[in-house]
Amino acid sequence: MAHFVVVAGEPSGDVLGAKLISDLKKINPDHQFSGIAGPRMIAEGCEPWFEISDLSVMGLTEVIKHLPRILKIRKAVIEKSIDIEPDAYIGIDYPEFNLSIEKSLKKRKIKTIQMVCPSFWAWREARANKFKSAIDLMLCLFPFEPELLKDKGVEAAFIGHPLAEEIKMDSSHRSSSDIESVNIALLPGSRRKEIDFHLEVILDAAVMIRDQLSITKKEVVFFIPTRFKEMEDWIKSFKKFNDLKIKIFKETSDCLSDSDLIITKSGTSTLESALYKKKTIVVYKMSAVSFFLLTKLNLINVNYASLPNILLGNECFKEFIQDDFKAEGIANEAIRLLQVDTDAYLIPLKKLHEDLRSPEQDASSMITRFLGLS
Repeated sequence: MAHFVVVAGEPSGDVLGAKLISDLKKINPDHQFSGIAGPRMIAEGCEPWFEISDLSVMGLTEVIKHLPRILKIRKAVIEKSIDIEPDAYIGIDYPEFNLSIEKSLKKRKIKTIQMVCPSFWAWREARANKFKSAIDLMLCLFPFEPELLKDKGVEAAFIGHPLAEEIKMDSSHRSSSDIESVNIALLPGSRRKEIDFHLEVILDAAVMIRDQLSITKKEVVFFIPTRFKEMEDWIKSFKKFNDLKIKIFKETSDCLSDSDLIITKSGTSTLESALYKKKTIVVYKMSAVSFFLLTKLNLINVNYASLPNILLGNECFKEFIQDDFKAEGIANEAIRLLQVDTDAYLIPLKKLHEDLRSPEQDASSMITRFLGLS
């Protein structure tokens, strides 16, 4: 039997943590778990010292406002971990919080494992120099990361990306039987600030796309995913919303799976689009000040904004970033993509999906072997 401290800070970490706990319990049902957990981790048997909701803050001003509480939680997690001397501390994503705890615990000879490598290869590369002093084992979602970490003196292993397991390889086919429509998913972002930056231009592009497709006599239907009524109401308040036929989805997966084309802001949704094997356009805009700082201070180390393009090493998905983020260009690319041979377009996306699937040994097996528990 082993005792693991498992700490997640976001809902996505709760999903990863719950699966990890479930898999470790299959190896030994007597394993014990405690830490910072969400409802899924708690349901799997993790004793919550704190809940993920205690750490849920967004934006710099909110972080500053709640910093004393966050630091108090951090201190308590360190003290509790030292007190029980677990077999390992497992931090799930949430790097700024977890790495600071892991560094303190590693000094006290407690094994530290970080699940989900911070994207040091994309921006703020200097962060990687601190990993060795904090982490005994890094579990990576992307296959190229372990080799990069080896150069930094960090032991690492590829465990596969959870989305590549969740989404089926043959997911490119539309589930809808309505072949008389063209379905286009619009993903401006899930946060109000992202929506404010992206949605107006995306809706302008949508009107242009609809007008250009009118000659085909097919109905053009646009999908927008949002789980929250507040965000749905905000989206519906945009002027062009009522000029288009738009269907609101609660789940992003349902929205993507039934689409012919996706227009999405840069983020995890670009990887989902690739794994669903859909023709995709990527957009992104931020404040002029933020963009200036990122570009002029050389904080970005990659040539593309979207994960699929970074992973494939070419612009498989056309990107419209900052000053290039204009409705006419997006609309023209959408019309072009709808005419592109689908089978040829999907070849690199299928290869990407295969590359991101889990290896034979999953995270629980790697942890068990690393700690010498098997």
